[in-house]
Amino acid sequence: MKSSNTQGKLLTGARQTMLAWVKVIKIFDELPDAYKSTVSHLLGDIQEFPYTIFAPPVSGSRSNPAEKLILWFDETLYILEEKEQKIELIGYPNKMMGHLEVGNVLLYSWIGVSGITTAGEVAASTITYNAATHRHIQPFIEKVRFLPAKKDKVKSKGQEFDYLAPLDFKFFNFARTSLKGKEKVITSVWQPEISYSVFPLFKQAFKRLITPAHLTILTDQEIIFIEDDHRSIEMRGKRYGGIWRYIPRNSILAIDATEKKDNLLNLSVRVKPDTSTIPSPIMAKQAAVWQSEWN
Repeated sequence: MKSSNTQGKLLTGARQTMLAWVKVIKIFDELPDAYKSTVSHLLGDIQEFPYTIFAPPVSGSRSNPAEKLILWFDETLYILEEKEQKIELIGYPNKMMGHLEVGNVLLYSWIGVSGITTAGEVAASTITYNAATHRHIQPFIEKVRFLPAKKDKVKSKGQEFDYLAPLDFKFFNFARTSLKGKEKVITSVWQPEISYSVFPLFKQAFKRLITPAHLTILTDQEIIFIEDDHRSIEMRGKRYGGIWRYIPRNSILAIDATEKKDNLLNLSVRVKPDTSTIPSPIMAKQAAVWQSEWN
């Protein structure tokens, strides 16, 4: 039987984990006191409280670990953060967002947005959270990644990605679950990890990573980049988690391919309205296929 001290430590550890979970705020009175004045001024006298979550700091975050309050109101994603005893409010109108990033490695997860804010400034924000509470983040992803419904259109069943199953089953599943609504897959390009062996040390082989494995999907409504996180630990030749970037086609300004060493190209997508650039290093052969479909 475990001692009471051991049980207490286990409960304390579980409690500490739960304190990092995202919490849904259902009514105004549930808001942390520090945010009430700013939210009240933002919402005015609306009758229905908007979908709102409180995201506590995540231990070990790779970005700013500060807590955040996030809400969706008037087709705008609002992010509130307390800085130097003041509440900083940033609003991203949905029509003015450039792209959406979603990532996770084990329990560490994040979403990132960029675009023109309600103040008319170019900005980018990242929200970190515990993956166990991703369901509370998903409604924001659905709102930001809204794709208009098209009549008389058959939803893709993901069979376009069957070729991936024997190559990389993780990316095969990622691809199938990344489609939304009735968007049509035009083409996809799979790029395995690119790395080079370096001089062995003490009979142990080392390699230099050039680019992690990634998949580019072109649909009739968006471009989807899915890739391994190069910061994740490789186990048995595979990396856990991944990063997804969703770019609406009507946000794309240009697609450029610049030459790199060793038959590599850097495929860059410039998006509006903030003109940010999203790079994706790939082999020259894959780039030719991708660009031919896009053009």
